[in-house]
Amino acid sequence: MSNPVTNPMETHYVPTPLIEWAQRNPTSTLPKLFRQAFERHNAANRNYLGCKINGVYRFETYQQIRDKVENFASALIELGFQSKDRVGQISNNRPEWVITDMGTMHAGGIHAPLYPTLAGEAIEYILRDSGARIAVCATPRHLEAVLACEKELPTLEHIVCMFDPGSAESSRKLWSWDAFLQLGADNLSRHKAEIEKRVEATVSTDVCGLVYTSGTTGEPKGAMLMHGNFCSNALTAVPLLEFKTDDLELSFLPLCHVFERVAYYCVTSVGASIAYAESVDTVGANMKEVRPTVMPSVPRLFEKIYARITDKVKSGSLPKRKLFAWAMSVGQKHQQAKMAGKLNPVLKLEYAMAHKLVLSKLHQETGGRIRLFCSGGAPLRKDVGEFFLSAGFVLTEGYGLTETSPVITFNPLHRPKNGTVGKVIPDVKVKIAEDGEILCQGPNVMLGYFGKAQATRDAIDDDGWFHTGDIGMMDDEGYLAITDRKKDLLVMSNGKNVAPQPIEQLVQSSPLIEQCVVLGDNKKFISALIVPTYANLKDWCAQNGVAHDPRALAEDPKLKEYLQSEVNRICADLSAYEKVKAIALLPAELTLENGEMTPTLKVKRKVVNQKYAAKIASLYPED
Repeated sequence: MSNPVTNPMETHYVPTPLIEWAQRNPTSTLPKLFRQAFERHNAANRNYLGCKINGVYRFETYQQIRDKVENFASALIELGFQSKDRVGQISNNRPEWVITDMGTMHAGGIHAPLYPTLAGEAIEYILRDSGARIAVCATPRHLEAVLACEKELPTLEHIVCMFDPGSAESSRKLWSWDAFLQLGADNLSRHKAEIEKRVEATVSTDVCGLVYTSGTTGEPKGAMLMHGNFCSNALTAVPLLEFKTDDLELSFLPLCHVFERVAYYCVTSVGASIAYAESVDTVGANMKEVRPTVMPSVPRLFEKIYARITDKVKSGSLPKRKLFAWAMSVGQKHQQAKMAGKLNPVLKLEYAMAHKLVLSKLHQETGGRIRLFCSGGAPLRKDVGEFFLSAGFVLTEGYGLTETSPVITFNPLHRPKNGTVGKVIPDVKVKIAEDGEILCQGPNVMLGYFGKAQATRDAIDDDGWFHTGDIGMMDDEGYLAITDRKKDLLVMSNGKNVAPQPIEQLVQSSPLIEQCVVLGDNKKFISALIVPTYANLKDWCAQNGVAHDPRALAEDPKLKEYLQSEVNRICADLSAYEKVKAIALLPAELTLENGEMTPTLKVKRKVVNQKYAAKIASLYPED
């Protein structure tokens, strides 16, 4: 049994691996990591953060951002902000996000970011749970959500808006962004010494971020991530991923998510640049505009790029299709020979020709300068990974969780093993428990969950091993493969355990199927909710004399029969109990906006099960 929580940051274990790491690494806090860009890379006048303004990407330099960071910290101190106080921020990816993050830490505080897509209930919960004294809002909608619940937020004192709040009424002090930074600038000379004092007093084991889990099940929990968690992860990743000062990252994953957040710390540590995509929908166009060299993403983006290219190829002439197939075949042989260290002059020449005629055009679609794609947040489909590697891209898949800041493993750049999440990174340890669960120990493991002692004990044992909740296996070369989430395993009524994710990935490899959610917990057989790729069903509709209307098609028995045969074909090699015996069709893609996906585009199974209960019931009529 755990003791009652008197201090919400108290935990039952000492983060010894982090303490040991920090003793060997002087850059063990994030303000110091930020400042090293100036000291080591002469970055003051280098482009740092860019976003689109009036149709054109414009960048601010490291020095311009540093000035605003110090003004933000000064404004906090002027308002009585103390070390370890919290700032809540609801914002999309933009320079102000970074200024708030670094500014809060320069004042010795803790940054508690919220996903900009969250509903009012979740905003209230996180601002209240974190005890935020300051809330920073990016849009009028975010301000409205905070104002609607401000009576339930006893610790909240000030609201900073990245726009003019105008005549909005609040019992708290409202600030425009410019007015807040001006407050800091006006008082910087008085608070400069205090900022320096707080930066120097901060140590690696101080909490710098409360990162709330997106909550596929249950209420969100605030993972207490320490300065050293992020620094150890970033500084380990930089040489392994070969980050350089002239890199340009295109950022579109939410900065609230630790995968994107640690990427920004990696870029910052080498004095490189970041451009923010306008939205998920404009990523393709923004890639061509800013021509990035590095891009972290979740698998969904790579799946969409893969589907767009393959659809385009299929609509081309027979000679073009044959040329593309030849080039990809050569690319695959080249990749395999390169990994095995058996490249020969003939294959090199053949690959050069394939690249010139075909593969270079794929690279131009991404801006022509990509040297590294990073995939994380969910398992990458093996066929998608194979496609990118065969096309000559470097795509490294990694693995981690919010609670591990996040990286535990990733594939070596020059020897990636498709279908795995790579090797354990330096200073981190992994072991597989008897039930197959992956356990992790290292300087990347969080301090615990804010104010939740029992949840912390459930996640981290007394020896500091974090229980990931993922099932996996390590091969004889040290590459880790993830089977599924422990909590997602389906236990059928016949006692068989089925991992849904591999089946879902297999089914989604069909060009006719956009999304798949596998079902069967406590049932006699496996079934699935299917979102067809309606754009690819036009020919089928014409042949069968039916209108190309997704809502009607979702109820069409002939289409259901057709797609069931497609699923049967794809699942032919699975064990009998793993095969999808029945399907129901959904009329529209599962989305973040509809609450069916997390911000990192993982399915919220509980929400989907509730929303489509009638569809699911129709799959099991005897129950």
